[in-house]
Amino acid sequence: MSGHDRHDEGDRGDEGDRGDTGDEAGQADTGFFDDPRHVDWVIRALIAVSVLSVLADFFYHKHAEYHFREWIGFDAVYGFVSCVLLVLAAKQLRKILMRPEDYYD
Repeated sequence: MSGHDRHDEGDRGDEGDRGDTGDEAGQADTGFFDDPRHVDWVIRALIAVSVLSVLADFFYHKHAEYHFREWIGFDAVYGFVSCVLLVLAAKQLRKILMRPEDYYD
């Protein structure tokens, strides 16, 4: 750090405080996903990629070890169901591992 402390002149030293203003217009700094338009765009992009993944199954022959792996859209459905089950399992695991709010006090 070339001889300077972590805090330069004028820095209040309140790291992690998100209450500061971003630009001269006084707008607060916001993240990419704070704008609903960006969230909609990402969801539409994920849906488009998912549909393209299923449509790709029509254009090539799978050489699967098991017959059900050759079904159209099997990999997409399997991945989606696996992801949902993983989230549900994590929610149940949270009940076991969660500590009280004042655990470290």
